[in-house]
Amino acid sequence: MIQRKQRGFAVNLLRKARISFLRIYYARGSAHEIALGAAIGAFWGVFPTFGLSTILSLSLYKFFRFNIIAAISAAFISNPITSPLWLYTSYMMGKVFTKTEVVFSKENWTESIGDLGLTMLIGSVIISSTTAVIVYYLFRYMVLRKRNVAQ
Repeated sequence: MIQRKQRGFAVNLLRKARISFLRIYYARGSAHEIALGAAIGAFWGVFPTFGLSTILSLSLYKFFRFNIIAAISAAFISNPITSPLWLYTSYMMGKVFTKTEVVFSKENWTESIGDLGLTMLIGSVIISSTTAVIVYYLFRYMVLRKRNVAQ
């Protein structure tokens, strides 16, 4: 019974990811608007905002005109399965730039939380920005290709 529930969870997660991808792929607007929306959503999805990615994407809509459906759909790049991966990657990237080695233990967790936060912040900015750039060019290419084939 447990194995069936776990498999159902994974299948449901893959289904949601596919639907989010198709929403972006078939969105209306220029290729730039769709790609920018997907990039902004992916940035906030990877950055450790823990559920605020949709609100942050909506708040940027006034300043940058982009496809809001693409932004909200791309924000689901982070989910309960991928979040630990993004956090670990951000920590490892931040460690490269800050040259700090945080040791986790019960005795020193209060002293190391500042170093950990700075390391994670620097790594998250780098990983989120890189992901956003990749998502922008990938979706721009896919939308332009779809539209050229359709004509």
